[in-house]
Amino acid sequence: MRGVVVHHEHRIGYIVIRDPMGEFTVAELLGGYDVEKGHVISGDLHSLGGETFLNETEDEDIDVFVQGYGMSEQQSILMIRRTR
Repeated sequence: MRGVVVHHEHRIGYIVIRDPMGEFTVAELLGGYDVEKGHVISGDLHSLGGETFLNETEDEDIDVFVQGYGMSEQQSILMIRRTR
């Protein structure tokens, strides 16, 4: 599945990805990857835990830990706010 990064919370290393169904995935970056708003990401966006996504924009594999998926925009914002 493909999605677009709509937010990168640099403070905690989390990204939020919107999928084609309009649902949101929150993932923690497990490394110093250059991921920015607007980047196209592909992979198993609907699976919790450790995953390797492809940043199609940068042609780079990125290791992530998916914290949540299938969320509304508001739910994804609340998840990030609770992580400090």
